[in-house]
Amino acid sequence: MTQPLFSKFWIRISLFTSVLLPFSCTTIGFHQTKVRESLSYGEQATVRVCVIKEEGIEDKDVFTLFEAWNEELSFYQLKAEPSILMTMERPGFYGTDILEYLILFKMPSQCDRLLYLKGRTWGDILFEVLTLGIFAGVGVKLEVQGAVEAKTNTKGYIKAKYISTIQLLFTSPKSTLIHEGYHMLGCGHQLFMKECYERIRDVKLLLTDPNRDPNFFPNINSSGRKILKRPI
Repeated sequence: MTQPLFSKFWIRISLFTSVLLPFSCTTIGFHQTKVRESLSYGEQATVRVCVIKEEGIEDKDVFTLFEAWNEELSFYQLKAEPSILMTMERPGFYGTDILEYLILFKMPSQCDRLLYLKGRTWGDILFEVLTLGIFAGVGVKLEVQGAVEAKTNTKGYIKAKYISTIQLLFTSPKSTLIHEGYHMLGCGHQLFMKECYERIRDVKLLLTDPNRDPNFFPNINSSGRKILKRPI
């Protein structure tokens, strides 16, 4: 039986969003090299990132992830310097539980950003199997690999440990960190990255703002508000 044209349309849309888009979101849009290189990002600067990690994530894993992130940040005369705060049990199963925990977590004085590295439990494995079945059935990928809170864009998490074949087809812990790392510099999602380049330039310009806490690397949140002081 021939499928109705309407059904074929939505099947194609589903395939596009579940297959094509994840590949394009290693960053948060498509790079525009000429546009990026036409902007000035000022002098080299360092963003101090405090890390909370789960059991099973080794210190060497953290530094390997940051090597990949710093390779991307080098475009903007930036470097992310990790500082491991502690290893802990997950505060809840869902990503929303982690974000709620981070929002209430007081940013230490030696930190400009706070990053939670989510590991892999038996519950995660079962959830991966479930989402794989849904993906195979209807072409929708439900699993979230990371997120950043929108109030200050200074706290977020990524899924830092997984080995599922379907996950590795779409992303990796390194690409997820790069993606969420852009959000931690105030960038949103876009098709092309011109606005993101300008946002990073503007964030770095805030380093000279006289109202800035001199011991904090500033940010601009998702709504365009300047974050000049360390979040509580």
